[in-house]
Amino acid sequence: MKNLFFIFLFICSGLVMGQSADQKKILEDSQAFMSMFHKKDYEGMLDLTHPALFEKVDKNSMINGFKTMFEGNDEFRIEMVDTDKSTFNVSDVFTAQDGARYAFSTYAMKMKMVFLKEKFDDEKKKMMLGMMEAQGMSAQFLNDTTLEMSKQSMILALNDKSTGNTWKYLNYDEANPLYVSIVPVEVMKKAKEYYANLLIKQKGNAN
Repeated sequence: MKNLFFIFLFICSGLVMGQSADQKKILEDSQAFMSMFHKKDYEGMLDLTHPALFEKVDKNSMINGFKTMFEGNDEFRIEMVDTDKSTFNVSDVFTAQDGARYAFSTYAMKMKMVFLKEKFDDEKKKMMLGMMEAQGMSAQFLNDTTLEMSKQSMILALNDKSTGNTWKYLNYDEANPLYVSIVPVEVMKKAKEYYANLLIKQKGNAN
């Protein structure tokens, strides 16, 4: 009986350690993903991205899009603020009915948008801040040309046959048709519930 008990503890310990290892991997990858974003290492970011996305959009087109937005735009420049690693949190690892595993990594995203050809008066600032709020972002103007934005963001971690049973990632954005076309319904429902509860908890803590 004692031997069976120790075998049971060993198995349970292995399961806990296995899940903790997954969570540690997801945490490290999420932090690396945002660090690459800050450094403009777009290829590194896409190496961590779920491969199903590249069936919809050409990888080189995505890289060129990033470069246009963050490096080669005459109208504005976006600067990612390096994300505090302590703000990252990883959920439990869940298993879908088809055996796919998934989890959620949340973090506080912050960026600056510097307008190169336009200055904002009070009326334009109010309009822009309203637009940002409608996108779920907190925003403030640092001056007449620089807008700082922040948002509680979430990354979906997915591990299934299509990823080669390794962890790959997608940004949570249920308004994006690409996200809707890739993520299974079961995972979408869980992600929506998890993110809503996160925002409720955040608002409760703020009050």
